[in-house]
Amino acid sequence: MSLGQAQYFYTVELTALEEHLSHSIDRIARLREKAIKRSDFRAADQIARLQKSINVAQSRITRLK
Repeated sequence: MSLGQAQYFYTVELTALEEHLSHSIDRIARLREKAIKRSDFRAADQIARLQKSINVAQSRITRLK
């Protein structure tokens, strides 16, 4: 495989991963809202921490592009 092809597949994989993380962030936000409505603040806090971790991963992927 040539260097150009490898770069293309690398970029495609990063884009797919970034999109997946974006969908995960949206899902986590909805779960956090439900936890808060149920007054389950411990779960809401855990979800918020998970969301921060995903945000960090997403920003690292963006920098790799």
